Amino acid sequence: MQVNRYLEDKAMDRIDHALGRPVNPLAQTYRDHFAASVGSRAAEEMAASPHWRAGGSDGKLQWFFVTRAGQEALRDHLRKIGDQHRLYVVIWDGMEMPCVATSPSKARYSKWLDVTDGFCEVSFKDFCRAARVRLAVGGGGAAEGWA
Repeated sequence: MQVNRYLEDKAMDRIDHALGRPVNPLAQTYRDHFAASVGSRAAEEMAASPHWRAGGSDGKLQWFFVTRAGQEALRDHLRKIGDQHRLYVVIWDGMEMPCVATSPSKARYSKWLDVTDGFCEVSFKDFCRAARVRLAVGGGGAAEGWA
């Protein structure tokens, strides 16, 4: 699951972007690369960093892949800045819906918005009465210390 965030530390933001802004940087992600212009400052920094492994090039772009050290560095950075994004599961009407949010109440509200796209007659009050929210297994976030 993805997180909508921007990190002020440019090196960490590149790693986060390359991994698809995951809630858990140590989990397998749908992507793991970043392309930089050949000879650019970014390409030089990434080539010199243990957080990246250089890949192929088409002569204009150089691909870099995030290493395990890069994933761990991102995890540590997210801990340091106190990132609160967690993976929750909202259970309603027999459906288990994963959701990235910073609190259970925000996860519940986000899923109510999703549900009302198809079930517009469901009030927020009724949804809150029936919906349950739990932290997903392994979804505790960087502050919880993923293994």
